[in-house]
Amino acid sequence: MLNYIRAELWKALHSRLAWGLALFLAACAALFGVGMGLEADYAILVSGASVTMLTGMVAAPLLVQVVDGNRGATLKNELSFGLSRGRIYGGKLLAGLLLGLGLCALLLGGLLGIGWFTLPHIDPAAERTALGVLGFSLLGALPIWYGMLALCHAMAVLISGTAVWTTIYYLAFFVGQPILVSLSSLLTGGQPAPLVEHIFMPYSLLMPPYLSGVLTWKHQLLCWAVGLGWGGVGTAAGLICFFRKEIK
Repeated sequence: MLNYIRAELWKALHSRLAWGLALFLAACAALFGVGMGLEADYAILVSGASVTMLTGMVAAPLLVQVVDGNRGATLKNELSFGLSRGRIYGGKLLAGLLLGLGLCALLLGGLLGIGWFTLPHIDPAAERTALGVLGFSLLGALPIWYGMLALCHAMAVLISGTAVWTTIYYLAFFVGQPILVSLSSLLTGGQPAPLVEHIFMPYSLLMPPYLSGVLTWKHQLLCWAVGLGWGGVGTAAGLICFFRKEIK
């Protein structure tokens, strides 16, 4: 499995899409850093970085395309060499996850590192607090990123057209599900049930309003439950369909 993951990462790192995605995200991080750095100190930059965790959900389909982009050209050969379908599916999923974590480490580390040397340090106590909030937010974002990546990986197996499943993902999570949650609020006195909202709109756990006053271990547990729930459903559905799929 480790050799297969290394091979998938090697292919991904030599992909134009991977480098294009990395350069695009780096440009976004640079613009964010410049915008936050104007008339700001290091503590404000770190606080601003805490509310960018939504990026992982937005980038999930692109990461899956990097890993699964040439699935049709290589999958039959991999099976002919005796690799099991479980190893192939799990290896690609883990490779995509590691690629995303690597990008996150580079972008976030670069942003904070450059900011450390270029921005004034006015309030060390505020900086420590902001770094703690950032670490807490990142810890809660990891399982949600995994859940969305696993779901996209499964959709790539179920739906042959990349543009089709990518469009479905964005429309479902950022358009359709908010409408569904709003309709459900009609049954709860005008306010959507918090648990329903978090399950069907996982990004609500990563948005700024939810990072103020709720940085508790209950919130962290909810992030992990929702993220691992989506990840488990996506992985199970993807594996079942992949084992039944005819490879041509």
